[in-house]
Amino acid sequence: MCPYRKATLRRMPPVTRKYAKLLGELESVLRKGKNLVEEIRRLELDSRALVHAKQMPQHLPLQNSGGDFIVTEHEERR
Repeated sequence: MCPYRKATLRRMPPVTRKYAKLLGELESVLRKGKNLVEEIRRLELDSRALVHAKQMPQHLPLQNSGGDFIVTEHEERR
């Protein structure tokens, strides 16, 4: 979207008109880029969490069904 109205652009010389249109396009691209920052941040955090989850042992329960002990990563406590 151009920051100038059509009537204003029509009154501008050709080179100035092209420059004004490019500025409007640049503003649009920057606005879209700013909107992507939050989504990219979330995707990066999700991918790090996925890598971390894949490095964890798959079959290690957080709490045993027996109820009298808890299994931790390296030891068993009673």
